[in-house]
Amino acid sequence: MINQLLLQYLSQHNLNFEHNISLSKKTWIKTGGMCSYWIVPQTKAQLTELCRYLYSNKIKFDIVGQTSNIFFHSTYCPDVVVSTVKVNNYVIGDGFIDCDCGVSVIKLAKDCLERGYAGFYGLVGLPGTVASSVYNNAGCFNCSISSMVESVEWLSPKGTVQWLQPGPLGLSSRSSAFKRKEMEGVLLSVRLKVNKAADIENEKMKSEETVNYRKTKQEGPYKNLGSVFCEMTMRRNIRNKIVMAVTRIVSAMRIRKNLRLFRKKLLLSIYGYNDLDRYISDKDIKTFVWKDEHAESQFIRYKEFMGKVYTNLVIEIEEKI
Repeated sequence: MINQLLLQYLSQHNLNFEHNISLSKKTWIKTGGMCSYWIVPQTKAQLTELCRYLYSNKIKFDIVGQTSNIFFHSTYCPDVVVSTVKVNNYVIGDGFIDCDCGVSVIKLAKDCLERGYAGFYGLVGLPGTVASSVYNNAGCFNCSISSMVESVEWLSPKGTVQWLQPGPLGLSSRSSAFKRKEMEGVLLSVRLKVNKAADIENEKMKSEETVNYRKTKQEGPYKNLGSVFCEMTMRRNIRNKIVMAVTRIVSAMRIRKNLRLFRKKLLLSIYGYNDLDRYISDKDIKTFVWKDEHAESQFIRYKEFMGKVYTNLVIEIEEKI
């Protein structure tokens, strides 16, 4: 009955959707099970009314942007996923920018950098949408969308829309009240407070530096979600002490140029996880790469391995299981 009513609603409101689609055809790292309805509103008004309809009819749904921070397991088969990527208009005013939830951070950052605004140089390579950046409190190179937030437009599960100041969002390191499930609802738009850069040429230079850093120190965007963990402390156990001692000797003797890669392989060997080598980035042990159909099961072992090497692990990505 719900399916028939939903189909009728989607047809009446001219909403773009796909029925019984594999998430592996839609998600950033090409993973996930079957999705009954993948819906793509084209405007904020369409998104608002669709989510109101879903809430009022108690139809469970996921709302996603570019999915660049979400690992959908093959066992995850949602009834409804709402994608915001087409809800992507933004207006630049005098000291503020009003962004629809689906605005690309990369596109916005590049535009704002060219227009001479401060604080965007580190975001020119950050995938994701403006709303997801607030949701995840994402940032890099001392830049973040959430640090500029003046207010957000929020649709509650009751169907009411209101503007919230940053306080209720509960922003903390790589997290928010939404990500911690302390708040529910949909972020419809974000107002950013912006300022002109004192030295825009310096901002552009720093932007180029971040791009070069990403190329040399981080994985490209292909089949990975960036850093899986945002916080971790190396355990003080005998195996880690051996690895660090050997690494220091190798560094002093200048036997190996890439000490990060050397340490990764040594850790995998001493902990007995050599088979994970191809799935863990050579540039950053915190980055996992979904290379093939075995990656899902290997990701479980990756988290197990990381838990043996490090303590105080805080996972940065979101898993849908």
